[in-house]
Amino acid sequence: MTSVTLLFIIPLIASLLSLGLRMPKALYAVNFAAMISLGGAQALLMSQVLRNGSFLVYDDLVHVDALASVVLLVITMIGFTSSLYAWKYFDHYLAQGTITAHQMRRYFSLIHLFIFAMIVATLANSLGILWVAIEATTLATTFLINFFRRKASLEAGWKYLILCSVGIALALFGTVLMYSSSVRALGDVSAALNITELLAVAGRLDPHVVKLAFVFILVGYGTKIGLVPMHTWIPEAYGQAPAPVTAMLAGVLETVAFYAILRSKLVVDAVVSPGYAGNLLITFGFLSFGVSALFILVQRDYKRLFAYSSIEHMGIAAIGFGVGGVGTFGALFHLINHAFSKSLAFFAAGNINIRFGTRDIDGVRGLLKAQPWTATAFLIAALALVGMPPLAMFASEFSVLAALGTRVYATDSIHLGRFLTIMIADEVRNLVLVTGFLVITVVVFGGLTYRAAGMVWGDPPEGVHRGEKLGLSHIPFALSIGALVVLGVTIPWPLRDLMGMAVAIITVR
Repeated sequence: MTSVTLLFIIPLIASLLSLGLRMPKALYAVNFAAMISLGGAQALLMSQVLRNGSFLVYDDLVHVDALASVVLLVITMIGFTSSLYAWKYFDHYLAQGTITAHQMRRYFSLIHLFIFAMIVATLANSLGILWVAIEATTLATTFLINFFRRKASLEAGWKYLILCSVGIALALFGTVLMYSSSVRALGDVSAALNITELLAVAGRLDPHVVKLAFVFILVGYGTKIGLVPMHTWIPEAYGQAPAPVTAMLAGVLETVAFYAILRSKLVVDAVVSPGYAGNLLITFGFLSFGVSALFILVQRDYKRLFAYSSIEHMGIAAIGFGVGGVGTFGALFHLINHAFSKSLAFFAAGNINIRFGTRDIDGVRGLLKAQPWTATAFLIAALALVGMPPLAMFASEFSVLAALGTRVYATDSIHLGRFLTIMIADEVRNLVLVTGFLVITVVVFGGLTYRAAGMVWGDPPEGVHRGEKLGLSHIPFALSIGALVVLGVTIPWPLRDLMGMAVAIITVR
């Protein structure tokens, strides 16, 4: 219980302290101390889960299990690397006079409220509290997206607020439908949205209402994830937000929103056939995967390029969770790998924008000569995002592909002729899906590597300073690259065991 309490209290204290501090160094120190403390609390909580399994605290309001622990690991790790990167990143803009000390205080206060909301969403046992927490992330991040107070960032912030508010309203309607079904079975109004209670009475829930509820929940939270066609806010928001914020949006917020869908999927799978939610996820996954690949081919802004890459990888994760089996492990692993890869990409993009003064891909040349350390990180991030071995995303994408190729489609028929016909049809269907997956992967590989290579090689434009000193902002590069390399070769036993427990939770029937 102590570790859970710390996870809630630390970001709130850091947020309040940030409002009263005036010196940037003091803000950085509080931010750094808060993220170190959160990492320690999360490690303590993870060890408890590994030893004792899932448990409930605070009168069943908080539910801690392996799946929540995996998401908390992503929150704390990416939060830590983002806090390190923010130090030198904002120092540059302070020195330029682009931002003020007041904006710095507001940034750190909001970023810790953002982290607090994501922790609440992850640990909430109630679908209702989870919804409130996801909505709170919208309010906090709207101001963070518009941090630089430019016209384009203001437009991006409003677009994000409007679209995500519509999406979260749909998720609320789905949550209400889930409540209306469960309250009849439970008879206890206060516990009608508790995930543990819903799973306990799944056999008595109305399957038609639950199916409809999941459609609204998927579309609603899918808006926060950026699944097509609810994705249109992502390129603008990721293009305009500060680099540390974009890393948190792409690496953490998308993961937490996916977690919300998975919690609802557990209930749906227990009430109706697992194929119902799975087929919906596969449909949205392939739609997101395919559409993003086409936009990657035509992008001329490297931050928007990575934004569409986020949509692509969320599509892959949706396919994996939809297929099930080894695909569930691959999709969960993919969310972790994507968080490290995409945060690394946006850290590198932040450095590039500072040095070259443009987000135009054609305006960046000779990155390896101008910023050798940043260029290395940028190239590794790009190779990771296209699934190049031995980096970690290759393993997770391959797991999803393998699961897709061996998917078994359920049938209630026992007639031999009908059974053989269905099996043949399934083989053809699997072949089509696998072929489509591979074709889209090749398109993404070609488009993203072509753009990245054009930026890295050659000579820098005239007037661009050459050379780069190692500093504090490069530590997040090293940590992220190290994680991608290690996870590409082996999964350390604590994480492997935790992921195994989490996959068992997701696949319980």
